[in-house]
Amino acid sequence: MTVEHVTAPTAHPAYREFAQLVREVIAPRAAKVDTTEVPRSHLDALREVGYFSWSVPREFSGRAIPPAVRNAADDLLFGADPSTALAVTQHSGPVGQILGSGNPEALALLPELAAGKRIGGAGFAQIRSWPHKPSTTATKVSGGYHFNGVVRWLSGWGLVDTAWLGAVDEQNSTYVFGIGDLTSPGITAARLHLAAVAGSRTVSLILRDYFIPREYITEVVDIEAWNALDGTVHPNERRRTATPFAAEPPKPPAPGPIGLARAALADALAAHPDEPSLTRLSAEVEHAAVTPLPEPQWRARLDALAVRATTAGLIAGGGQALLADDIAQVRARAALFLQVRGLSPRVRTARFEHI
Repeated sequence: MTVEHVTAPTAHPAYREFAQLVREVIAPRAAKVDTTEVPRSHLDALREVGYFSWSVPREFSGRAIPPAVRNAADDLLFGADPSTALAVTQHSGPVGQILGSGNPEALALLPELAAGKRIGGAGFAQIRSWPHKPSTTATKVSGGYHFNGVVRWLSGWGLVDTAWLGAVDEQNSTYVFGIGDLTSPGITAARLHLAAVAGSRTVSLILRDYFIPREYITEVVDIEAWNALDGTVHPNERRRTATPFAAEPPKPPAPGPIGLARAALADALAAHPDEPSLTRLSAEVEHAAVTPLPEPQWRARLDALAVRATTAGLIAGGGQALLADDIAQVRARAALFLQVRGLSPRVRTARFEHI
């Protein structure tokens, strides 16, 4: 039996090595990172354990770690250090887009992404506001597209250099997605001062005739067709038509809520081991993690549980938990961030209904 067939994701050697890194290097600095920024040394450490290669197929120098192992590791990272998690877990976004496009020039980026020589990020949420608010626009020109406008959110600025960007081609009623080199001309960044995940190096980007060659355009899709699936299917999974293996465990919508909830409840139970309500809440989290609901209801349920669990972590710590160097308040604010992540109209409605 190979390690790819290990039943428990946490038993996989890659996970165990990653967990040791998180425990020894990343978690001890989490509260400090939340008030400053993710240090480059964290990426160096993640590069050493091969983290950036996990989502890249072997034929492109990756390790192709099973999705369940990657999800478990990303959840662990969110629970330990939400800012670092937000900055690095979007690395797989450009990878998925490149693989879906099949463009040879874009595929040639994968070995560098696998090695962590390039770090991936994403900035396409702004297209969801169109046509009610201005969005990033894409204009077809000779050899590719010019992107103009504001990318409202991009995390990992200064670390990320290869981003999955989205824009609206208003003339052709399409969304245009491409892989952008953030070191190229035409980009200005404005740092955002967030109340949660504040160390994630999140910025808004202003694009002025920012050129993406057609070789790096990964998808051009009808607006109505894309919107019809937004919030129910992850953009990177839209092209997947194969039925998952029956033995494959259900895949939570996105990393974060389970990891935050588990970490907060572990600390709360360590302080108050005889509190039955905490035990019941922990059981509820574990049940919800493996009991899928139609999307986006599952996402709304898990994110709401993260708020409850991290609030329990605050209560368990008392007033001390509100100090700036306490991880409990870092997690509680990160759980609020989850409420606005990927906030398509369908997801917003599901959250309101859940509340």
